[in-house]
Amino acid sequence: MAEEKIDARDLAIIKILRENARTSLRRIGSQVKLGASSVRNRINRLHEIGVIKRFTIDVDYRRRGYEIQVLVMIRSKPGSAEALYQTLCTFEEVSEIYWTAGPSNFACIVRVKNMTELSRFMTNHIESLEGVEKVESVFLMPGPNGCESKSLTQL
Repeated sequence: MAEEKIDARDLAIIKILRENARTSLRRIGSQVKLGASSVRNRINRLHEIGVIKRFTIDVDYRRRGYEIQVLVMIRSKPGSAEALYQTLCTFEEVSEIYWTAGPSNFACIVRVKNMTELSRFMTNHIESLEGVEKVESVFLMPGPNGCESKSLTQL
């Protein structure tokens, strides 16, 4: 499949949507010097070709009572990575999961309400799973002024 052409206006539209996906088509159009219908067409095309994968929200988990956020690195036993991945995806406490290269197979973001829940989840679920060889975890803390995280992904 040939790579689709993405121009400076497409990149500007993506940047605006990353900051606030609820920005009106008219406002985006005024910033990129296009009409609202042209902006809509470009967004639809970017979605169709897979540049925009999904439209979503950014949830503040701490406001929902999930005070503990942990990055959990998991190394699987040989031959068990795929089944382990499928199992990890079923846990409500695992809000994100990534395949990794290096000493671990997976990086998971685990969110729980308190230390008791974390201890119970790690002991009863993660560490006791068939196929888990090693587990390491680090706490994720809010940054300055309560900032949770900042995506530094650039186009």
